[in-house]
Amino acid sequence: MNIGTRKIVVDEAIAQLRLYAETNGAVLQYYDGLPGMTTVGGSDPNQVTFEDLGRTMVIGSDLRALDIPWLLEVEAEKEFAAIPVDARLEDAERGSDLFEAAMALDDKFTGHRGFGHAKKSKLLHLKRPYLFPVTDSFIRMTYGTASAGSEFLSAVRDDLVNPANVRDFKLLQVRLIAEPSTSAARLLGEVPTLRLLDILASLLGEAK
Repeated sequence: MNIGTRKIVVDEAIAQLRLYAETNGAVLQYYDGLPGMTTVGGSDPNQVTFEDLGRTMVIGSDLRALDIPWLLEVEAEKEFAAIPVDARLEDAERGSDLFEAAMALDDKFTGHRGFGHAKKSKLLHLKRPYLFPVTDSFIRMTYGTASAGSEFLSAVRDDLVNPANVRDFKLLQVRLIAEPSTSAARLLGEVPTLRLLDILASLLGEAK
């Protein structure tokens, strides 16, 4: 399995995801909405809410007091509405309408001092979890120079549609679903492939 500039085999990926699930139960419950993925897009998919901001704090968005009113007042309803909540990055080929819509939404949350790529990605992933990957300093290490903006989105999509990765992620999901009922990792069998990718990308970046 190739993720950014790194490689990982399925057995090691399973081991890493087990560890992540065991140590990030609150993230899986309150940010990812597991079990059930019942909160896709948030309570209002086309607007940022206090609930959304609280959920991002669980995954370490570290919002500042000044970020909150700005985020609540960003006028992005049109850009959100242009993207279905289940829109998939796999379908967002560079230059496509979906890719351009994703970048237009991304741009709406760009330019506020102190609100960088990591914070923005955690919000946009929550609102459109099949389209926007989470990013952090470790994921940026994994993706090297293609670590932000359209280059990052395109690089992650390339990994998602890579035939070898498609095969390995399917195997990974089958094995996660087959985990014992007592295993926290079983919950990860429900998340989008994109979420599995960004978890692994972060762990791979942290390991180097």
